[in-house]
Amino acid sequence: MRFSERNALEAGFTRVFEKTVRPALEALEAVRVTKLNAARKWMTICIAGGLALGGLLFFGFGPSGAAFFGGLVFVIIGGIGAFVVRAAQRDGWSESVAGAVMPAICAHIGDLRYDQKPGGGFPVARLQRLGLFGSYSDEHLTDRLQGSYRDTGFDLVEAKLTRKSSGSNGSTNSSTVFKGLLFEIGVPVSVPGRIMIAREHGAFGNALSEVFGGGKGRGMPKLSFDHETFEQVFEVYADDPEAARRFMPTGFLDSLLAIGEAEGGHKGSKAMVAGFEDNSFYMALSRKGDFLAMGSLTTPVADMEEDLHAIFADIEMVHRIIDRLHGIDRA
Repeated sequence: MRFSERNALEAGFTRVFEKTVRPALEALEAVRVTKLNAARKWMTICIAGGLALGGLLFFGFGPSGAAFFGGLVFVIIGGIGAFVVRAAQRDGWSESVAGAVMPAICAHIGDLRYDQKPGGGFPVARLQRLGLFGSYSDEHLTDRLQGSYRDTGFDLVEAKLTRKSSGSNGSTNSSTVFKGLLFEIGVPVSVPGRIMIAREHGAFGNALSEVFGGGKGRGMPKLSFDHETFEQVFEVYADDPEAARRFMPTGFLDSLLAIGEAEGGHKGSKAMVAGFEDNSFYMALSRKGDFLAMGSLTTPVADMEEDLHAIFADIEMVHRIIDRLHGIDRA
């Protein structure tokens, strides 16, 4: 297993890797094999059990519609059980890898803390009250990073927010309100009241967002900027529109667009909403894929170099965002 440095953030990490990370990962290889074998065994049991019970019901009661439906239910339950078993083994392996890798990476970068299962602590409710997403009933937070870069404090977490609702027949439905990354980044000057930077959905879409958004942000006056591209992407609302306009000069508007285009994936700037309150900049960035994904059960530790580079790339994203907020474009 080896590690080859590719960028400035990784500079000097080879020595750390050889001294601490590689020995720790190599010691975990037996754990990976054990978890992989356990996952395969219990997946086979779940699937085979579902098929057996389904077949028994179908053939035992004859080829009727009810028997077919009942057999199909058992097969589906077996498949779900297999998925749950594999997910549990995968999560356990990811936790083991994080324990071996992240302390070394955080110490190498400096002023960086990581918590794979943060629970509470991140101010999700504040972002919701500001209007960055609608109301939610459950939050699942993982992979929290806290630290400082360019003397700017930051706090981010991967979040899945869901809302439960009751159906007409008494059933309970769950829908995803938001999935992606939530940021709180320090601002060196006092913000002139609340500012919300929402997506531009057109006149009708904006009106619907105000009604169904679930937040208070759009209860503020709307303001516009002499920036055609920005106005095509975002709608801005603020307690004090004139003060907010002075607070957000053209260069900052360009930076927000650049952040969205660089970090928003195929959605570009439409993947983000943001806002200011007190001395903080808040941002919600929709994102596919896992943040700080660490190891696959089917990948031997000897082949995990690309996973380590991906972790550094995710951390570097935070630095790029702060650079752009400071008016520095490294692209």
